[in-house]
Amino acid sequence: MKQPVVIKANNYGLMIILDPDLEFEELLKEVGEKFKESAKFFGNVDMAVSFDGRKLSADEEESIIQTILKNSSIHIVCIIDNDPVKEAKFKKKLEQMSISEDASLTKIHKGYFRSGQMMEFDTGVVIIGDINPGAKVVAKGSIVVLGALKGEAEAGAGGNDDTFIIALDMNPIQLRIGSKIARCADNSAILSKSKCLSPQVAFVENDNICIEDLNKNVLDSLKL
Repeated sequence: MKQPVVIKANNYGLMIILDPDLEFEELLKEVGEKFKESAKFFGNVDMAVSFDGRKLSADEEESIIQTILKNSSIHIVCIIDNDPVKEAKFKKKLEQMSISEDASLTKIHKGYFRSGQMMEFDTGVVIIGDINPGAKVVAKGSIVVLGALKGEAEAGAGGNDDTFIIALDMNPIQLRIGSKIARCADNSAILSKSKCLSPQVAFVENDNICIEDLNKNVLDSLKL
């Protein structure tokens, strides 16, 4: 018998495959039961999720997210658009990050940065984890955080304003890109577990650091 809700792990977190024909209210019940059964397995973790098998409205997505939060300890940092074309383009952009024309390597760091920790990279870096308040990451290239950015991040160390910073949850205390600096207004990183956030990118435009939701048009405009 076909299961109405199937949970699969992917590179970003969880893919939730939904029955396309089941009444939505019944589907919500199935989602709640599935995550309640799996609550101990997943534990208290930050995850991105994607949906497949069924087209959802924004309200339906929000209802499912709230049902998951109610029946588990998972903190959903964002919803990943399950679009192979966009995913391939995003991966290509990451692979192209570099600190100079003859250097194309980007380092990958797995793990969380806690308060008081600081790490410097002589290339761009992809961080699989969170940068917590009081922690700082410095890179000569661009920085991609597959998690929450709640501390400090400096891309383009040495003055390269053409680098950028991407985070699944962009809530920093301070950002620096090349020679430009931006600070949080209240000097704190605030994260609401009841709100699903979208990936964002910070970059320099007209001598200011701008933060925008990550989408295809923004990716195309980044200087790599």
